[in-house]
Amino acid sequence: MKNGRLFRILYILLERQNVTAPELARLLEVSVRTVYRDVEALSMAGVPICASAGKGGGISLMSGYTFDKALLSDDEQNQILFAIQSLQAADQNVDGLLKKLGGAFQKADTNWIEVDFSRWGMHRTDNRKFEQLRKAILEKRILHIKYCGTSGLISERDVKPLRLVFKDKHWYLQAFCMQAEAFRVFKISRITELSLYDVTFADSFRDIPSLDSDGPPMFSGTPLRLRFPSSMAFRVYDEFDRESIEPQPDGRLCVSVEFPLDGWVISYLLTFGTEIEILEPLYIREQIADYAKKIYDHHKT
Repeated sequence: MKNGRLFRILYILLERQNVTAPELARLLEVSVRTVYRDVEALSMAGVPICASAGKGGGISLMSGYTFDKALLSDDEQNQILFAIQSLQAADQNVDGLLKKLGGAFQKADTNWIEVDFSRWGMHRTDNRKFEQLRKAILEKRILHIKYCGTSGLISERDVKPLRLVFKDKHWYLQAFCMQAEAFRVFKISRITELSLYDVTFADSFRDIPSLDSDGPPMFSGTPLRLRFPSSMAFRVYDEFDRESIEPQPDGRLCVSVEFPLDGWVISYLLTFGTEIEILEPLYIREQIADYAKKIYDHHKT
């Protein structure tokens, strides 16, 4: 805990150059006395840190001090480079920063991975939307969005954007909805339009709920058992958890999964066409057959 706090002090001083002890205490959520003990510990460790009293005084690092790369392990250096390279997913120009850090860390090749979260053929559209959302979050700007819900209806609402989350192959916006007066999660691909107000918000929202919070599940699922031929293995391994897949001796794949029994699950299962066999429950087979007949009748006429 203490080591982590010492690193935070270093990062803050490298960024701000001079910070008062009370301000550091507030940022670190410790007492002023603890801050001075940490400053002494850093000084004893060889970090050129000093504290000055009076007006304009504070805690600072000696001019010209740079962060010693030896404080970071090789794995930590790679993680930093990966995180920076991931910014290219949002169309951020980080080539110069990568080159500088790569040289500082003595990494010859910083181009070992390319991260692109945009959809195929939607690079410019997705990145433009991502940039607007990033700006809204960092500047705490109230956002007006048009959103397509699961019902298919488009709703308009004002939200206080809090953070972007990439989960299960999709981007989500966590925000505080001003109409509902509650936290909400919006799938970014369903945000059809967005615009930033010039109005900012001051709320800190320290207790943003996690997408995997311990609250009630998003749906009550019903167990399904499915079977696929080996030719569908690429989709099975793409779309189902590995632990739910049971390879069979003949090459087929059985999948045990829980889905909400609504119109979505029928439509989803139909995307496999005749390359899926519903083993349990049997009444889902009947629903699939009825729905397939409706599709046939619709297109026939």
